[in-house]
Amino acid sequence: MNVVVFDLELVKRFKVGQLSTIVEIGACKVDFASKSIIDQFQIYIAPKGGYVEKSTRAFINMDKEDMKNAVSFPVGIENFAAWLSKDDYLCSWGKDDRLHIIDECVRKGVSMDWFNNYNDIQPQIGKLLLPEVSHQIGLKTALQTAGIEATGKAHRGIDDAVNTAKLYIRFIDQVMLHKNKLSDKDIKQHFNQKIIRASKTINSARQTTKKP
Repeated sequence: MNVVVFDLELVKRFKVGQLSTIVEIGACKVDFASKSIIDQFQIYIAPKGGYVEKSTRAFINMDKEDMKNAVSFPVGIENFAAWLSKDDYLCSWGKDDRLHIIDECVRKGVSMDWFNNYNDIQPQIGKLLLPEVSHQIGLKTALQTAGIEATGKAHRGIDDAVNTAKLYIRFIDQVMLHKNKLSDKDIKQHFNQKIIRASKTINSARQTTKKP
């Protein structure tokens, strides 16, 4: 059985209500039996127009050559899905990456039949590391608390995926993973919540603007 730990990087957003755009998918496969990383996957996604702003490239450590090799979102997701095995577990640090994949796949008409057995491993590992903390802890804090030396650079998808996998391996016998399927209800619920969040954000921005 394989556990796929993945991490997404996004185009930097500067406007209220600006849509999230995935610009990198990084992932690694952890073999449950040997408790080791056995494979890695990394791909850059070209946004509409094919150009990635310098601020985003600097943030995710992406150079101009990487931008030349970037593929469209449908092609990137197709490659990622093909790399997965049927019964793999999909895991991320925090639930945001799941939401970004749902959001962009639905907006761009990309099938999500492959997106099964998703688990957010942050709550369980965070509670094991810092039981007194109720909020989500960052990956950097988790690594430092666990005494794990970080690989590569922060905010680079493949490096964050490897570092998250290291954390998972450390606690592999204490983290419970669940089989599940992404349903139409899950997708609808996500978009309903997104509309509510966007409305609150816009109203808050308007109120701030009105203040003397």
